[in-house]
Amino acid sequence: MKTPNAERRHRLWKAAAVVALVAGAVLSATLTQAQPKPPIVIGMLEDTSGGASFYSQLTANAVKVAVEETNAKGGILGRQIKLIGESDGNNPSQAPALVSRMIQNGAKVILLNSGSASAVASKKTLLDQKVPGIASTNIDTRIGSPPDHDYSFMLPNPITDIGTIYAAAFQKMGLKTLAVISDDSPTIAGINGLLLPKIQAAGVTLVAQEKAPLDANDVTAQILRLKEKNPDAVLVSSLGGQLEVLFENTLYQQMRRTPRFSLASIGNQPATWALAQPNALDGLVYVASVASDNPRSAALTQLLSAKLGSKFKALTAYEAQGYDAFQIVKLAIEKAGVDDPVLIKAAIEKISGFKPSFGSANFTVSFSPTKHIGTDGLCGLVLMQFKGNKPEAPWNTYQAKCD
Repeated sequence: MKTPNAERRHRLWKAAAVVALVAGAVLSATLTQAQPKPPIVIGMLEDTSGGASFYSQLTANAVKVAVEETNAKGGILGRQIKLIGESDGNNPSQAPALVSRMIQNGAKVILLNSGSASAVASKKTLLDQKVPGIASTNIDTRIGSPPDHDYSFMLPNPITDIGTIYAAAFQKMGLKTLAVISDDSPTIAGINGLLLPKIQAAGVTLVAQEKAPLDANDVTAQILRLKEKNPDAVLVSSLGGQLEVLFENTLYQQMRRTPRFSLASIGNQPATWALAQPNALDGLVYVASVASDNPRSAALTQLLSAKLGSKFKALTAYEAQGYDAFQIVKLAIEKAGVDDPVLIKAAIEKISGFKPSFGSANFTVSFSPTKHIGTDGLCGLVLMQFKGNKPEAPWNTYQAKCD
């Protein structure tokens, strides 16, 4: 039989044990709450050394600013964003393995910011692993089209839209014959396969096609062969960079009076303009995606200028589309409520009427289960013309109608 003192000690011991248990539970809960939530991982396939590096790095700069801006405001769903990247050197054969590696390292979404051919090559990997990918700047229609496109999305107007606009412009000019000079990259090969049939369908005859390697330092022979055909105009189809400047310098020397047209590349790469000979770019018409009437473009210009300083030259389609692609990912994760890739993919397909930083003021981007090419119409494109080796103003001969 316990003595009164022993009974009292027993009761005190039990009470202390209960207090210790409660305190331990409270401390455990407090520590659990204090633990930071794991970040949401987003992958970015880019090109830091190959033919797409001229624009891929502009896109990456804007994505990084968008991530920094989001994290400073608390992240997404209360979680910070961790951006991981891989560079494929614009080699599409490497892209699937690099995308797969980012997924293995936790990426829930992939931003495809290398060449179009790399984005096309990544479609099957994204589908097999059920992780969505968004091509920020790539214009190859196949990215968002069957087959294997269930997890592949693209943000900008596709090359077929560029073909539609140029076909209409050439018809208005009364242009009958066209010569084309291209680089030899897989991306441009794919783009030409979609672009040129659109132009030919408008009654324009391709009288000559030439190409040059990305590291070429003389294209005089190719340009002279174009000149022999006496075309009504010349189209330069390339990734841009030093090679396109070489094309334009040589065309200026050999075919100065022949109208010249280009894709988006050179107009969206301010660092290359200084490489051109004086007035060599004057008169060149190219496809732009930044319109002067879009207030979101102006706001993004201010943001990037403040964040990037001297690295920022002028707002280009690449920066605007990189920034917008991240905003779409952010919106989709918020809509999904979790960072589950399958639910994020479904959320992307419900985004409608998104107002981007590129295109005209009223231009929108929308996705659905049957629409993985986001642009709503042609108003994401503007034909611009160079003067004084800088883009001067919209080309006054033709523009797509924008309501």
